Amino acid sequence: MPPKPLDKKFIPLALSKPPLSLYIHLPWCEVQCPYCDFSITTDPIEKNDLKLAQAIAQDLADSAAFIDGREFRSVYFGGGTPSLASAEAIGIILDAVQQYSIVKDAEITFEMNPRDVTAGKLTALSALGINRYSLGVQSYQDQELQALGRNHDKASGLQATKMLTGINSTIDLMYGTEHQTIVSFEETLEQFIASQVSHLSLYQLTIEPNTIFYKKELKLPNEDQIESMEHLAQQRLESAGYKQYEVSSWSKPGFESQHNLNYWQFGDFLGLGPGAHSKITLGSEITRFRKIKPLNGYISNQITTDHTIIRGEELDMDLAMNLLRVKNGVTHDQLGFELPKSFLAKYQLGIKEGLLCEGTIGATPKGYQYLNDTIKLFF
Repeated sequence: MPPKPLDKKFIPLALSKPPLSLYIHLPWCEVQCPYCDFSITTDPIEKNDLKLAQAIAQDLADSAAFIDGREFRSVYFGGGTPSLASAEAIGIILDAVQQYSIVKDAEITFEMNPRDVTAGKLTALSALGINRYSLGVQSYQDQELQALGRNHDKASGLQATKMLTGINSTIDLMYGTEHQTIVSFEETLEQFIASQVSHLSLYQLTIEPNTIFYKKELKLPNEDQIESMEHLAQQRLESAGYKQYEVSSWSKPGFESQHNLNYWQFGDFLGLGPGAHSKITLGSEITRFRKIKPLNGYISNQITTDHTIIRGEELDMDLAMNLLRVKNGVTHDQLGFELPKSFLAKYQLGIKEGLLCEGTIGATPKGYQYLNDTIKLFF
């Protein structure tokens, strides 16, 4: 049986201070995926997961000014591959988090590789308070998984998916990859739908600089095939009861990702761990910064770097790149703050061009279909 939906929908932003989420970055991976540009290491963990957990706990204790008396709306363990870390290390981190206020029944998400999903691991993590799992499947086709450099196969992906039956969870899938066809993509979608998992994150493969794929000549599906895959996904997922609520996110009612919604509705987030990013509002200033990337450097001293105050046209673009991702838009009441006049002036141009909605901050069907072009109005 599928899990019961959490008793929370699109939670509006607080009127006084933006709501705050917590992101925890655990950088270990068994292999470097050729499409990944995240802060990761393939060095053996040994006991470094415990050292990193203690460093994250210290970093959290030193972050009182950024937390500013707020409750954590959600907690998200990302990476890397968090499921490579020991339950003992995760317990140290969550014990530190419990020293602060957390929204009742807050969503606490934990990313897992299919190879790491066992009954014992799920039991141990759930006992610590993890209540949502994110499974990086990417595809249910062996040839596509090999092309993506994944260290699991179709069989382990199916087995891990089966073990999440009845547990609040989400699956990550990719499209537009090498060796992928409309037929193979449809088979992957059908495997997901049959699993009854309540949430799907569906991403098109993008080739980022500083990745292995960036240096290779790949044979990827063409634009017409990509568009056909997107139409197929919309048709199959909607008929199976999933609603698209964000560019890459599909959900059964009540299972929307509260953590990601906080990003897209322009809430604040505190990032802990090597290379983790933060966006924090203090008074009238919105600041972005990140932690240093080297693992041993972070364990020794949790330094922040790349501090940037977001203002002017940069703020307009930042708002557009987040708010316009939400499929049904965001109301002014949900925002809880006044939008900059420069943003509103550009927004009016989008209304005249039929790309943006009146009454809510969001894209029309046309504007959502061509969202990258719509966002360019705010550059």
